[in-house]
Amino acid sequence: MALTGSAARRYAEALMDIATEEKAVEEYRSSLDAVAAAFSDEFLRVLADPSSPLERRLKAGEAATKGQPAAVGSLVSMLVERGRLGLIGAIAAAYGDLADERAGIAKARITTAVPLPESQRATFVGRLEKSTGKRIQAEFEVEPELIGGATVQVGDHLIDASLRAKLDALREQLQR
Repeated sequence: MALTGSAARRYAEALMDIATEEKAVEEYRSSLDAVAAAFSDEFLRVLADPSSPLERRLKAGEAATKGQPAAVGSLVSMLVERGRLGLIGAIAAAYGDLADERAGIAKARITTAVPLPESQRATFVGRLEKSTGKRIQAEFEVEPELIGGATVQVGDHLIDASLRAKLDALREQLQR
């Protein structure tokens, strides 16, 4: 796989290659999420402190990844050595995005003017899945300023079908 994007994304892509080879994509995802959650800001500061001997910082990283896949432990050790352990949360997020992408799952943010009942949410998601050809993992938000309708963001694609947008467009036309 060609490496692209940020440092976190490149680390995630490398780990994805290993996980795919080992047929353990979801195991690695769980492991990365657990490791990232375990590293508090204070712990990250301690492991990044160059005044602390490297051997000691490496042992702390090893202890934190005990029981995790070897590649995840190696990643943490490498990040400690390079002073980049602060990337672990971003790496876990990038890895999750890659895993979803490979599984055909797209994330969507659906914003409506009023809360939707569960049945309407399911219908909304069903229509999105049909139009995108992907499984949709939806996050719903309420923004009363929309007045009515909805905005839907799937990846970098935004559909603004809100009443506010329609009124703004009408206002623009009338001002010409």
